[in-house]
Amino acid sequence: MMIAIVGVFLLIDRQLGGALSSMLMFLLPLPMVFYSAKYGMKDSWAVLVAMVLLSFIVSTPASIFYVASESFVGLLYGSGTKTHMPMRRLVLLTMLAGIFINIIDLVVIGAMLGYGLAENVTDMLSMVNQLFAQANVAVPANVDMTSFVTNIVFIGTALTGILQGLVTHLLSRLMLKRLRYPVEMPKPLGSYYPPKWSGYAGLAGFMVYYYTLVRPVSSAVVQNLCQGFGMCGYLYLVVYGCIAVILQVSLSRPKAKVLAGILTFFLIFSFPMFLLILGFLYITTDFHKRMLEGAGIHAEKDE
Repeated sequence: MMIAIVGVFLLIDRQLGGALSSMLMFLLPLPMVFYSAKYGMKDSWAVLVAMVLLSFIVSTPASIFYVASESFVGLLYGSGTKTHMPMRRLVLLTMLAGIFINIIDLVVIGAMLGYGLAENVTDMLSMVNQLFAQANVAVPANVDMTSFVTNIVFIGTALTGILQGLVTHLLSRLMLKRLRYPVEMPKPLGSYYPPKWSGYAGLAGFMVYYYTLVRPVSSAVVQNLCQGFGMCGYLYLVVYGCIAVILQVSLSRPKAKVLAGILTFFLIFSFPMFLLILGFLYITTDFHKRMLEGAGIHAEKDE
């Protein structure tokens, strides 16, 4: 039945010119999640191979890659659920698989279809230059915009993979609970204490990113590595700054969860540096602990 579900999905996707596989790729792991959660990894390989063979018959070359890769993600998630893998490790594994799949899709599959990394960088660089021209802002001569835009494309691709992994996790949990399959209860977000060293690493990464943006190093490889690490550090601190805002509003006003989301969305685009500093304080100081204790909640440290 799982093979039939994938077959119907692929037939509809072919009629729509690949729109389903490109926009709803996060749905493809679900059939394998259900099957491998019940029968385990060993007995699920035959179903995975059958899905890939079916995609050769009724689908496009790009969709073959999507079916194979996303079904493998579903196999990992479902078998991990069956073996009672810790939820944090399972989610991390799903996100890493999503990042890898999206980067392969960008670099390899995109190049095969004529719209790979180079074309993405060229289009985005044109948009950035046009934006600067409209704002009458001159780009400093020592800033390598091509390298900067390339890093943005890679970071955006990685974030897309993380979001796809998270959506796969949430949908899988929802559907498995509907099917009355025993799943581990999630821990509250505020109960997790990130290690303090990660906050200092994130801040160091942001400082390295800013320094190499103003004063690029001679080696292109080192420049790209420094800026990639810096962007990851920046995003890491901003994400925890968002978590701090959401927790603070939710704990002080439990019925104002929508307000917390709106406020966070506003801060992301208006005051990202505030979120970065708040995220750093959330990780490295007792701000997180005092916030929870003020609401009568106690969480275990995870350092």
